[in-house]
Amino acid sequence: MNRWTPLCAALLALCLSPRVSAATELTGSFAWGKAPYLWTEGDTIRGVELDIVTTVLRRAGYELHPRALPNSRLIATFSEPGVDFAAGLQPADLPGHCHTAVYLNYHNFAITKRSHHIDLRDTAALLRYRVAIRQYLYQDLGLDRAGGPLPAGKPDNFTEFTSQDQQVRFFYADRADVIILDRSIFQWYAKRLGPPAGKEEPLEFHDLFPELHGVRAVFKDDRICALFDRNLAAIIADGTYRAIWASYGIDTVQTPGR
Repeated sequence: MNRWTPLCAALLALCLSPRVSAATELTGSFAWGKAPYLWTEGDTIRGVELDIVTTVLRRAGYELHPRALPNSRLIATFSEPGVDFAAGLQPADLPGHCHTAVYLNYHNFAITKRSHHIDLRDTAALLRYRVAIRQYLYQDLGLDRAGGPLPAGKPDNFTEFTSQDQQVRFFYADRADVIILDRSIFQWYAKRLGPPAGKEEPLEFHDLFPELHGVRAVFKDDRICALFDRNLAAIIADGTYRAIWASYGIDTVQTPGR
């Protein structure tokens, strides 16, 4: 039995239950369409990322009002009145504001169908195939880096997607030879959008991006930003962080980098 399973319900009930005292509400923007990290079901927002950020802020004395947006709108809407922070960003995003420690790591793979016999020994080989990639990931992974094997501008053989469900559907429709995506996100959608049980096609996971892709929250208020880091460290230390992941059936998560 997974040693975290007996702890999940108790820890999550404690961390996600309302505080006795009134808490100040914060409004935060999140990118949707990346289950199991964050997705929407009607008006309800769900996911590991939401639970992590909610738990951290609740320990700091704040209640969260989340907004789910396309990834392309997180930065554009940050300056709007009433928005306190944006989640899932990089150190270069929104300079001049306080960036938290990394609270969630992605591990992106180049994934192919074994029957297609695609040989991806390095990123330069991606130029030979049709590639499905998340919006802005080309830049986030540094594939546009000067002097690298790929061009600074996204090549024409790369198709970008704002939501990962559409990206996975595109791949399984054989409209892309390669999909670049976090492994947990891919496996979540593949179970729901891929071939039916018993007809699954063997896949190859090419680890072209061994460096973990960490994301942070960006706050307008430096004081709350510091409180976030302090309480993030606390939920990592007491096991709550792993319990949140385990509640979604993911028990191989690595402690986020700082």
